[in-house]
Order: sequence, then C-alpha cells, then structure tokens
Amino acid sequence: MVVGSLNVDHTLRVPRLPGPGETVTASRILTGFGGKGANQAVAAARAGGRVTMIGCVGRDDFGRLCLEALQAEGIDTSGISRSDVPTGSAFLAVDGAGENLIIVNPGANHAIAEADIERHAGVIRAADALVLQLECPLPVVRRAAEIARAAGVRVILNPSPLSDAFLADRFDVDVVIANEGEAARLAPDRDLRKARCRQLIITRGEEPTLSITAAGLREEAPPKVVPVDTVGAGDAFAGAYAVASSEGNDEAFAIAFANRAGALATLADGAQPSIPTRSAIEAFGRG
Repeated sequence: MVVGSLNVDHTLRVPRLPGPGETVTASRILTGFGGKGANQAVAAARAGGRVTMIGCVGRDDFGRLCLEALQAEGIDTSGISRSDVPTGSAFLAVDGAGENLIIVNPGANHAIAEADIERHAGVIRAADALVLQLECPLPVVRRAAEIARAAGVRVILNPSPLSDAFLADRFDVDVVIANEGEAARLAPDRDLRKARCRQLIITRGEEPTLSITAAGLREEAPPKVVPVDTVGAGDAFAGAYAVASSEGNDEAFAIAFANRAGALATLADGAQPSIPTRSAIEAFGRG
C-alpha cells in the first residue's frame, strides 16, 4: 500500500546546475510521470509487489494520464481521487554528472484529506506494508500511519521532502529510509528514539547503505555505476525494499536488492522510466 503524491515531471538536461540569478541553456526536455508516491508505487510493482495507491490528481488531462500510467503497471488506482485543483507538477534540472535540482508544485497532492484515508482504511489494514513520504499534507500521512500501526501493518516512511513541520511533530513508524542529509536532521547521532522508528536505513549514494536497529549497525555496499540521472533512485530503493522485506527475506538480502534497484535507476533519464523491473534487478545481482 502506498499513500503519496503523483506529479507530471518536466526534466531539463543542462551542462551544469544554475546558481542564484543564473541562466543556463538546456539541451533537451523530457516530460514524464513522477511524484515520490507514484514513483515508489511503480518501483514496488516492478519489483514484484501487488500495489494499491491512495492519492489525488486533478480532473485535467495530466491527471487522467497519471492514472493510466499507473494502471498500465498493474497498480490498483481505486484509492486515487480527482480534484478541481490541477495535477501536481515538478520541474527538474539534471546536469552531466546526474546531479539534480527540483522545484515542485504540489497541486492536487495537497487536496487529499484525512477523510480520503478513512474511506480506504480497510485496504490499509489488509496490506503487508504501508509506504509513505511527505509530499502530501502531514495530517494525512500521520493518519495513514496510525491506521496501519493499529492493525499491525508495517509502516515504511521516506521522510522527503523533510520539513520543519514534520521535525516538530513526528509520529511513530517501523522503518525510516532517509538519505544522509535527512538522517542528519532526523537523528544526528543515529538514535532510533529520535527518528521514532525501530529501524533507520540511511542511503549514501556510492557509499555503503547503513541499517541501524536495536541489534546494531549493518552496512551494505551498493553496486558501482556511472550515474546518468539520479532522480528517482531513492524512490526505486524504497519501493524495492518494501517488496523484498515484505516477502520474508532477511535484512541483508532486502537492502542488497534495494541497492541494486536504486543503482539501476541512475542509468537512465526520468523518474519512472528509469525504475527497473524485478528481472533486471535479479540479473544485475547475478552480474
């Protein structure tokens, strides 16, 4: 189960990321589908999961296309509502090293309400895992987590984009998947009590991924790749991890599987187009 955002992404390839007040010329533009929630739903589906998503899109053509794209992945979109607010959008600049700069217009992602979560509470309670991010209103994300945890459903939170509002009013989850910058703000001393979770996973690009539990620290080195576009790599990791860990695999396998998915996602342009299938992830592991 994924509760989260859906966007239309407009990605510009640039020689370098602009500084304040600076103009750079793009060599090309790619329009596709994104939103951290939708990306993670697609990642989980391609990794072999049976996925249902709750979210909100506009009544515009972009909203219709977002739904059709998810349905083509086999994702149940019955929990995605339509709003008179336009579908969310994101504008991304990606440089020659694959680094990126992102500006998001939330649009309909902020039209989802706690009532939408309550309507689908039964589906959340029936899930093996609930995956959350922070591109939807915080009360909505919190309520979904509360329903899941009360039913014994494992809650996986990717606290991105990390906001002061979330830091001031956190809630309990089972697993937090954060990058180094987010982890430093959430729990600078890697304290699980501060992170409000039982497991903290820290992704660190080319450096080993860290998994911190009450039992201690585990490191898992990701595959070495030359990135083309890092947009969506963290979402690919989160979706793949949710599936691998829900299948009953041990933690080392689940993180290694997710590391391979994240690495593969850096080898092509765009958020969702770059997300690998399960067969690609498994083949990459054998290589």
